[in-house]
Amino acid sequence: MPGKLGLHLFYSKDPQIRAYLPPTSVLNRGSFYRLMRRYQSVFIKPNMSHMGKGIIKVWSTKKEFRFVKVKGDVRSFRNLESTYNAIQKQTSTGLYIIQRTIDLAILNTRPFDIRVMMMRNAQNQWQYAGMLAKVAGRSSVITNVNRGGGYATSIGNALDISLRLSPIQKQRIIHELIRLSHRICNRFNKYKYSSQIGIDFGIDQHHKLWIIEVNFDYPSHELFNKLKDKTMYRKIKSVRNTYLKALRAGKISRK
Repeated sequence: MPGKLGLHLFYSKDPQIRAYLPPTSVLNRGSFYRLMRRYQSVFIKPNMSHMGKGIIKVWSTKKEFRFVKVKGDVRSFRNLESTYNAIQKQTSTGLYIIQRTIDLAILNTRPFDIRVMMMRNAQNQWQYAGMLAKVAGRSSVITNVNRGGGYATSIGNALDISLRLSPIQKQRIIHELIRLSHRICNRFNKYKYSSQIGIDFGIDQHHKLWIIEVNFDYPSHELFNKLKDKTMYRKIKSVRNTYLKALRAGKISRK
């Protein structure tokens, strides 16, 4: 099965990766009621879309249920049935998935997630190339910088300000991100061939990491160009160029 659901099922077969995946189901009335009653907040995503397109966040308060699409107006409803009926009208085309909301760490009142860039090098091996934090735009429920109006900042800055980690704690999280990214990419080899993968991770208030999305179709390089320090951006471009040069020379192949 293609899309987000297919990748979720594919990675769920690896016990080490499965521990980092949020509960996910095909969207229908039963799964909506079940996940909302259990977690009080969910994300609904088009199975085949990327870059934050069409994402809906739903959550409950003491008196009502609310949802917002990307960064639009908040709509309110009295019960789960009327909430789902309204959502159904916006998700009638194609397959949608529903996921538990991750209580993302906050940077200056806005949630952020982490992008790790993995690339094949001139030896056709996966190499870590860089990571950064993507901060959600004002009143946006997504962290996609272009669509949500957010911004990119260094991972060190985000972890320092948001979670007030010690240097040892911060280094431990960064090492875990890189280790897990290598495992994700090595398993992806069994799914299909890709030469570059951008992995979006969430980190919650308890410092637990979550896998949000594995982007294998042209993950953005320019995201790293938004950082003041261009070291990672230059590294990404260098690794990419040496890979393409080796590919053109016939030293490696796409398989």
